[in-house]
Amino acid sequence: MDKKRVLTFLLVLPLLFSCGQPSRKAEAVREERRIPELLAAVPSDALAVICYDRLSEGMRLLDSTSVLHKLDLKAFKNARMALSLCYNGSLVPVLALDTGRAEADSASAAGALLAQAAALRLHAEYIRPDAQARRRGFVLITPSDAQLTAVRRHISGYTSILDAPGFRQALAEAGSDDFIIFRGGGAPERLAPKGWLKDIFPRRELTSFLGKVAEWTVLTPDGNGFDVKPVCEKDDAYFANILADLPSGECQLGTILPEGTRFALDLTVKLPQTRNALERWQDASVNLTRYDKQLDALRDQSGKDPRKWEQEVDVREIALVHAEGGPVVLVRPAKAAADRECYENPWRGFLPALYGKAFALADDSCTACSRGWQIYGSPEAVRAFIDAMCPTGNYPVKGSRLVVLQPDKTLAWGKKGIYLLWHSNQ
Repeated sequence: MDKKRVLTFLLVLPLLFSCGQPSRKAEAVREERRIPELLAAVPSDALAVICYDRLSEGMRLLDSTSVLHKLDLKAFKNARMALSLCYNGSLVPVLALDTGRAEADSASAAGALLAQAAALRLHAEYIRPDAQARRRGFVLITPSDAQLTAVRRHISGYTSILDAPGFRQALAEAGSDDFIIFRGGGAPERLAPKGWLKDIFPRRELTSFLGKVAEWTVLTPDGNGFDVKPVCEKDDAYFANILADLPSGECQLGTILPEGTRFALDLTVKLPQTRNALERWQDASVNLTRYDKQLDALRDQSGKDPRKWEQEVDVREIALVHAEGGPVVLVRPAKAAADRECYENPWRGFLPALYGKAFALADDSCTACSRGWQIYGSPEAVRAFIDAMCPTGNYPVKGSRLVVLQPDKTLAWGKKGIYLLWHSNQ
């Protein structure tokens, strides 16, 4: 598994969320699962929490440059852990671990850990067992004295992340005692690493969008990846609900994708369902009037109504691809487009106006057709993509809604849910 930054993939996941109802069997299992005691150490305003039954597994997800990795935690490798990510002017991790599972005597092991933290100029404290709260003792470690004080205040007041609206519902969606849960709202802006995806999406637009996808997001480890579930009310103001209504289709992008592709975002389309769902989102976002005006302006400019163009092409798939020659946007019509050399694009601005800013290009002045696909971008990027198109022989993927591809991982959202997979050769 990629161990660099858990936050990097956490923020991609909401792009693929749908809100589905759990099965009766799954609900029964969740009702019986205990609430992890260490959640008492997670403040109610925490942006994210990582809970693992074994610390050695959970710490693998933390940024490898974190000061917490300087701790020698071998004696606690089997300890339960809860790592909260908080914000007090900057992003601050707070590690809580159950010393009752220490391989050595728990009291001496806890004392040694506190001394080790002090030597590293970390702030740490042993929180004694609490009969009223029905929890055992645990150790807190954080690089921030102010954050330790805030956590201590939450604990003494018997408040925690469990009191945050919607968190208990999110916890119920966790598929095991190992899970990651993070917030929507303003959390993505504070969680996003500096420079994250800066060459692909504008940061402010990306984090603002991600904050509107769902209230909470739950990841449960499964094999070489994670099962992913969003938690949100049934309201079109959450984009997860819009995505849930998009029909699945056939993803054929993998049959032509060039080697060396750095990033790809693929959305299958079925009309009129996709069009109706996307316009519901605009309406719920109080943006439908502006949306309609933008499409009207493009109609007046080009002489073609973008919605009419979409119907005539009968779009079945749209993809943003960042390859070695530059970014392009691809459209797969229902009827394969005949090959055509690069020519001036008469429909500039249509694709981001219809499908969102994720498909916007700095230069969409050129278009061409190859292997049944329409290709849009700068003249150089379009020609480079056509030259690099690779008939891989990969089978089309049926039952797909949306896919995000990167060299080391793939996130696929289809009929059976959402799954994030690390490639075995990484």
